[in-house]
Amino acid sequence: MKLKYLAFVFLGLIVFACSDDDEKDSHDPVSQALIDDDKIVEFLQSHYLTPEKEIDTILNNEISLYEIVETEAVNYNDIDYKLYYYVDTEGVGKNPSRNDSIQMKYRGFTLDSIKFDQNTSFTSSKSWLHLPNLIPGWRYGMPHYKEGEKVIYQDESFGYENTGSGFFFIPSGMAYGNNGSSAIAPNECIYFFVELGSVVIADADNDGVVNNDEDIDQDGDANNDDTDGDGVPNFVDVDDDNDGILTKDEDANGDGDPRNDDTDGDGTPDYLDTDN
Repeated sequence: MKLKYLAFVFLGLIVFACSDDDEKDSHDPVSQALIDDDKIVEFLQSHYLTPEKEIDTILNNEISLYEIVETEAVNYNDIDYKLYYYVDTEGVGKNPSRNDSIQMKYRGFTLDSIKFDQNTSFTSSKSWLHLPNLIPGWRYGMPHYKEGEKVIYQDESFGYENTGSGFFFIPSGMAYGNNGSSAIAPNECIYFFVELGSVVIADADNDGVVNNDEDIDQDGDANNDDTDGDGVPNFVDVDDDNDGILTKDEDANGDGDPRNDDTDGDGTPDYLDTDN
């Protein structure tokens, strides 16, 4: 009897496991992008921004979020998405690129208005974020905001004033997809309130070439540029052409910029040229 029961349970586990795999295999990201857009638009049309800068359900003919947001068309992995964003305060400094580091405050919510993450201090360990390491929605959303100006207070602590702030909505295909995460269900759309304190033009591998300049195909995404095909994107690869000479050491003229050194004059900088 026990053996029969165990066999039944084991068979059930196999069936459920196969069902989960089948569901993932049958996932259609193009169709899901359309479903996500409908969900986000419905939310935007039924909610508004309160005077306290919170999002709440429309009850008395308030102006809907849909009437105040802007829309960015994004083609990511050959799929068309729409990113909806709102700039409350523009900020006074520079905008980050998708390849930079940022210091900021943020709060993340599902469309059910469940908060799943937040950082409320510019001095916490969670305040520094490296955009190439984040979900695509962040990489496309944050360049719409400018940094603020740093202020040192009397107690020698610091903060930022005149920051860029607002919120943006991310379809699931630019968030955690059909896998979800520990706090976010598969195919779930999310949104973030953001306040941008500072932008750092990042050089993740400290090779003398900033992340943005390691975007060889100039599509705005340094993650898909891998000159030597070793599986490591250039912006985190200390030897971009895999010739045994570190990128920072291929600065023949010693000006600190490996990009303008082309020993054999073939038009390819030494740090990307295995035959120089």
